[in-house]
Amino acid sequence: MGFGCTCATTMILTAVGVFIPVAVLIVAPIALSVGKKSGISKIALLVALSGGGKAGNVISPNPNTITAADGFGISLGDAMVNAFIPAVFGVIVAILLAMALRKKGDLVKENEVPEEDVERKLPSIGKSLVAPIIAIVLLLVGPIGDITNWSFLKAITLDAMYILPLAGIIGIIAMGESKNLINYTTKGLNRMTGTVMILIGAGALGGLISKSDLGYQITNIIAKLGISGDLLAPIAGILMGGALASTSAGVSVGIEGFGQSILGTGTSPINAAVMMHTGATVIDQLPHGNYFHVTGGSMNMDIKERFKVVGFEALVGLTMTIVAVLINFIF
Repeated sequence: MGFGCTCATTMILTAVGVFIPVAVLIVAPIALSVGKKSGISKIALLVALSGGGKAGNVISPNPNTITAADGFGISLGDAMVNAFIPAVFGVIVAILLAMALRKKGDLVKENEVPEEDVERKLPSIGKSLVAPIIAIVLLLVGPIGDITNWSFLKAITLDAMYILPLAGIIGIIAMGESKNLINYTTKGLNRMTGTVMILIGAGALGGLISKSDLGYQITNIIAKLGISGDLLAPIAGILMGGALASTSAGVSVGIEGFGQSILGTGTSPINAAVMMHTGATVIDQLPHGNYFHVTGGSMNMDIKERFKVVGFEALVGLTMTIVAVLINFIF
């Protein structure tokens, strides 16, 4: 039950537009508490959290999905809906892997779980839900407009970059914690400073790749090896997602370098978008990206322990990619 809940929670958060590192940061304290009480290892908990996040990421209105849709000339709704079946398989594999790993690796220590202050009056469930409800509703406006084709909703552009802080501030006020506003926001910013620096480096690397002939060279290698052209999209997604350690950057650079070649093989734009998108989730958790460090820090893992999760996360992304490829060949 615990694995299913953590998977579902991160999947829902990312599916409505919350960035996957942020989703894991939000759910990690709850997962650690559950892990401590149930004797579940941190490796298993992170596999569940990350697997759910990856699944939600491919059906979300995040920049990676928007880029995949725009790059192959399809609607955002088509890109989200057609990735749903691969996402379901990804969640199933994440839960199965987490169950198999529940006793592998370090267990949650007592000092890693926030102490419960029984004397402190906690906010009601209604007040606690104000921030997430506001964030979810506002982030869903654009996707609903794309899916329903309502022009007045499609015209509304809301970015998670300012919606999430706004919802957080409103939530703090609703819970009567206005006096701690500066303290809470400062702690949040301090946790993300390192992430910003890593993103700058990844962006520079992405710029170099996009301006090189790497896409042309890889396309030639695939052709010489006799690999089906339909596999170019997922291969490009995997390679670029791994090179940049980012789903959104991997999709963006992958489309710029391989987009025309992929469509030239006869692959449909919808299938190309889904295969590249799911492919970019296979090894986007490598340590030269922010996701590796943010998620490891949220679970109080050292680098050695965090590395043990990378392969299992890759299995979740690979499962979604294989399902997307099979759908392409069948339909």
